[in-house]
Amino acid sequence: MMKAACDGSSASAPEGRTGFRMVLNTMFSSPQAWLLLAQDRGYLAEAGIALDLVAGEGAYTAAGRMANEDFDLGYGDINALIELAARRPDSAPTGIMMMFHASPSAIAVKAEGPIRCPADLIGRTIIGHDTDVALRTFGAFCLRAGIDPERVTCRALPGGLHDLARALLDTPGLDGMFGYVSTVRAALAVADMDADAALRFIKFADHAPELFGSCLMASRRMVRERPETLAALVEALRRGMRDMLADPAAAIDAVLRRRPDASRAAEALRLETTLEIEMAALARLDFTGGADMARLGRSIDLMARAERLPRAPRADEVFTHRFLAPSPQ
Repeated sequence: MMKAACDGSSASAPEGRTGFRMVLNTMFSSPQAWLLLAQDRGYLAEAGIALDLVAGEGAYTAAGRMANEDFDLGYGDINALIELAARRPDSAPTGIMMMFHASPSAIAVKAEGPIRCPADLIGRTIIGHDTDVALRTFGAFCLRAGIDPERVTCRALPGGLHDLARALLDTPGLDGMFGYVSTVRAALAVADMDADAALRFIKFADHAPELFGSCLMASRRMVRERPETLAALVEALRRGMRDMLADPAAAIDAVLRRRPDASRAAEALRLETTLEIEMAALARLDFTGGADMARLGRSIDLMARAERLPRAPRADEVFTHRFLAPSPQ
């Protein structure tokens, strides 16, 4: 597990600030630049907050790690939070700031191949990581697309997304791969490959529009004991988001300060794609961080049916607007 303590920790927060542990979705990358800019430009410090940032192991793991490892805050996929709230309601965190208003997930298939729509996946083999958000929400995708997931073979394979893409393109019998469009494009760009020339994307957002993506999460303890801190945190991060939208080049700079070996071009492509798909509704300067609760309720019902969850949590069990002040005009 990569760990990066970027602004102090709960054990050694700078004087005048309170430290909190936060697990991320993955290593530092451009779609998190709202957080990195809030840190670099002093917005968190002004709020009296220091964050000990821990690089994650995939967006779908963040909610579970919060519950199991006692993190104060997390950034990851809300569908994993829905599953956790259905099964372990007493330990599930709460979403407090919605970042991805559309599913970032997709199935990448060979550009020159015969697969063009969900029905073409029947009888095919799709590869991906075991904790990939697209793989873990594939049942919901199938339910909305009207196909039987039992008629599609899903295989979990090791390796990075570039390795999976190479396997898909070079190995007979492999027909697709799970992943975020943004992450696949960035991974192939690092290897000087044009994802859009080699692959075609069947996007979950086109077939399961109810689904959301990643959100900021807070532990039950934080919600109960630190409401003023969470309100200040959200406002600081909203300032970071507005800065990211206004100056994408500065967003990439914030990533490269933490990952100097990262590719500027790949991170720029990752952010551009993220703003085109999962953050399309937010790519304006009036970002609030809220969510359509009626739509979230439909998303929860879809996940509950697809995953045969023991119950469908209420939308207000999964996400709250309590800490979101009105957006400044």
